Amino acid sequence: MTPRERILAAIEFAGPDRCPIHHYIFPGALWRHGQRLLDLVERYPDDFGNESIEANLRNMPQGDQTDEDVVEYQDAWGTVWRRLRGYTSGEVLRPAIPDWDAWRSYQFPPRPSEEQFEQFAASVRERHPEQFVAAAGGGFFQLMSHMRGPANFYMDIADDHPGAHELADRMVEHNLHQIERYLAAGADCIRFGDDWGGQDRLLIHPDAWRRFFKPRYARMFAAARDAGAHVWFHTDGWILEIIDDLIEIGVTLLNPQHDCMGAKNVGNMCRGRVCIRTDIDRQWTIPFGTPEQVEAAVVEAIEAFATEDGGCMLHGEVGQEVPFENIEALYTAFYRHGRYPL
Repeated sequence: MTPRERILAAIEFAGPDRCPIHHYIFPGALWRHGQRLLDLVERYPDDFGNESIEANLRNMPQGDQTDEDVVEYQDAWGTVWRRLRGYTSGEVLRPAIPDWDAWRSYQFPPRPSEEQFEQFAASVRERHPEQFVAAAGGGFFQLMSHMRGPANFYMDIADDHPGAHELADRMVEHNLHQIERYLAAGADCIRFGDDWGGQDRLLIHPDAWRRFFKPRYARMFAAARDAGAHVWFHTDGWILEIIDDLIEIGVTLLNPQHDCMGAKNVGNMCRGRVCIRTDIDRQWTIPFGTPEQVEAAVVEAIEAFATEDGGCMLHGEVGQEVPFENIEALYTAFYRHGRYPL
């Protein structure tokens, strides 16, 4: 099978030859392990290609980090961040819309240019039919919480503030423009991501999520599904209460942080209904467990999510703190245990 055929077969429960593999390696891990890690990735290739690894390689820190490497920057949406260069996403220092008075004069950043969409279409033509192509659906919950400041935005939702509805509706329209252009260019999938969970509960009440966010996600997801494309949704943390909702409104590839909820619990809700992109435990097992424990976690995930027809994509994030032996155990287990017949 080609990588694209394998990925589509897993998502569509159409009988892949093995569970597809997707790597995510942070720049700090590349800095720590260097060529050894690059050689390992060559041995266990990513079914999505090595673009994310190559991008992080370009962002790799050079030499030892110092206080001078703590940088502040303003993103395209006007939010000011503080982060350690090359390692972390950082934290919000100054939100773009600190109060609703600022909303009156706020300007969204420009939409992607026609040239960018043309370049994407050319990339699709180059990569098809061998490679699977996913396109970004745009930010939503997390982006708005950064723009308002997390505490402010949670209060906006609790108060059902009209400004929050205006911001969310504008965000949906902004995203739909690029979603529709990516679909017209031939994207196989539209990718979304919002971290909705804490360690043991949803960040807001499920009823508030269903009232404010669900119908807006549904509009964006429907654009992809109506065009015959898949919907990929990533979310960290505890989300058991909204998994059924996500499947109902069109998610076909779900990437939950399943360990905090229990892989079996998530599998009982999802197995055979939606393809799961695994998130092998990166809080403890991958960075601090033994290679044997890493392998056992991979086996547990496959047993929880994979059917004989597909439904499982193997993925585990690798940060700077992960020892090389555990990375090797992770990727070896993906290949050893993810081949069909299971």
